Amino acid sequence: MNQIKKVVIPVAGKGTRLLPITKTIGKTLLPIIDTPVIQYLLEEAIKAGINEALIIIGPNQTDVIDYFNTESSYVKNLNRDYKEIRTIKKIKTKINISYAIQEEPCGLGDAILKAEDFANGNDFAVILGDDVVCSNGMKHYGISCLCELYKNNPCYYLGVEEVPFELTNKYGIVKATNYDKDYFPINGIIEKPSDNPPSNMACIGRYILKNSIFEYLKNTNMGYNNELQLTDGIALALEKEEVFASKVNGVCYDVGTKLGYIEATIAFAKTRDDLKEDFDKFLEVMANS
Repeated sequence: MNQIKKVVIPVAGKGTRLLPITKTIGKTLLPIIDTPVIQYLLEEAIKAGINEALIIIGPNQTDVIDYFNTESSYVKNLNRDYKEIRTIKKIKTKINISYAIQEEPCGLGDAILKAEDFANGNDFAVILGDDVVCSNGMKHYGISCLCELYKNNPCYYLGVEEVPFELTNKYGIVKATNYDKDYFPINGIIEKPSDNPPSNMACIGRYILKNSIFEYLKNTNMGYNNELQLTDGIALALEKEEVFASKVNGVCYDVGTKLGYIEATIAFAKTRDDLKEDFDKFLEVMANS
């Protein structure tokens, strides 16, 4: 059985949509209640059976590394053994975390190229740092859904969802001959189309990439915003290989936007047993205000 064991998580973006807070803290460390985005992403990967992660950071993004340091003086000086710190330690026993630096913001394709040594000839998953998936109680959600498809048919897989046509210029958009099924082959993909999008099926930051993506990216020209785009590399792959798109279980939130961040916080709060009673009262007050 084929199984994805590696994940690449690019988080080197500057987070300009969430300024001014992202001037001092990376957007992937912004808390959804009391847990940063990056931790949710790693937990999603672990639940998919992945045990190696490469986090692509910017040149000054040491805060991500510091977060997973459970031997810091801060932790050592805590007056007791907090379960929240134990949770981070447990994550580190289940997935080996390494880092690579993207010196300049040259696009997602450029970030993926930093992972070639990490992939070491293997196919791998990609989870984007802007997109958090709430499982809604599903066993398989987010990247796990694509990993399950890969087990039976090792190909390229893109997680997608329908978006309003007026928002297609914000996403990578796929083209296919049949969109009726939850899982379908595509015959085209375009990054942030300015007009005449081929569909309203948008990539949501979950990918399974074949190792061949590195050669395609090396032969890809700079694209949208004068950056090396992963979608353009996938478009090259389509000339020789099968690429599938699939809807995934769970609800995806773009936490790189203010509204998406608020929506994600509310969604995850609803799943927290320790907040249920107080949160239900809060929702009741809000409904009556």
